[in-house]
Amino acid sequence: MNPAINSWWKYPGDRYEILGKVFLNLDPASASKARAHVREWLGDDHPAYENVRLATSELVTNAVLHARRRNPGDLVSFTLARREELLRVEVLDPGGGPWRPREPGGVPGDGERGRGLGIVAEVSRNRWGVRDLGERGRVVWCAIDGEGPPCG
Repeated sequence: MNPAINSWWKYPGDRYEILGKVFLNLDPASASKARAHVREWLGDDHPAYENVRLATSELVTNAVLHARRRNPGDLVSFTLARREELLRVEVLDPGGGPWRPREPGGVPGDGERGRGLGIVAEVSRNRWGVRDLGERGRVVWCAIDGEGPPCG
């Protein structure tokens, strides 16, 4: 994880464009809804579409599965932004307890879960991170090259 990328739009004078932001229920169907927003905001002909769509799906799914539900109406927010050649996928959820990412070798070979952040690391070329906001929740983000073929 690169700490400089973590705040890549926090410096005065930075130019970035928010392509879209949406609030979604903490519900398994939200990953599909988030993917539809990626298509709407970026277009399925964009060179980074598949990588952004995949990372978005993984991050929203993780939020739905692992976020602490404090109130019945808790939501997850998904933001897609662009700064120069990078696209940033950011998911804010209600948070949870202390969290550490699983090591890539920590996933059983036959397990059906536990690969999401490894996929995000791959499509973002390891430009991803987690920011704990305390009672305000947790942000998980990644930065994806805006040009070029999908990873894989």
